[in-house]
Amino acid sequence: MAGLVAPPVLAALERTPAAQHGQPWRWVTSLLVQDGGVAGTVSNLAFLALLGAAAEQVDRRPAVLARYLAGGLVGQLAGALWQPVGAGNSVAVCGVVGVLACSLSGTRVPAWTGSAVALWLGALLAILWTPLFALGVVGAAADRAVLRSRPRIRVPVFLAMCVTVAVVLTATHNLHGPALAVGTLLGALPARIGREHKTWPRPGSRRRVSAS
Repeated sequence: MAGLVAPPVLAALERTPAAQHGQPWRWVTSLLVQDGGVAGTVSNLAFLALLGAAAEQVDRRPAVLARYLAGGLVGQLAGALWQPVGAGNSVAVCGVVGVLACSLSGTRVPAWTGSAVALWLGALLAILWTPLFALGVVGAAADRAVLRSRPRIRVPVFLAMCVTVAVVLTATHNLHGPALAVGTLLGALPARIGREHKTWPRPGSRRRVSAS
């Protein structure tokens, strides 16, 4: 938000070629400021709040943070090649999408998670062409109407969506493509580990709690 009020803050922290020439802190600080104006800032932070909160329901916070940073740094490296000047945490948000796509068949994720993921993927496609956001709306509607009642196909469908969007964005030299690809790849194993270590009883089941 400081970058909106004080443009020199954005200039001092954003990603520029200087990150490779004596100012390495820009690889991280460019994730803390936004270059998309008010609309881009509100959108990025709103999706971070929704997807981040959902991810913390299926895995431990340090693991979620690690994926967030992994997506952010990979996106930054891609940005150095394709978009040398820029800022924003959207590439980091891509890092947490994978664990959500791999956890949609579980009982821990909030009911709205699938719709939020679909809308995020639509927002990424809208970077290429604004009407493509409609695909995210269709995906969100399909999840609420059909996919939530079919947990066996829900995860494969969302993984296919993530992979497809990652490939399209990478092919068009959009830095979100590599970030989303890494998030999707890293999401599968951590999601399984998280479910093993943090299991909740299924609805209607009873679990005996020992007094220790």
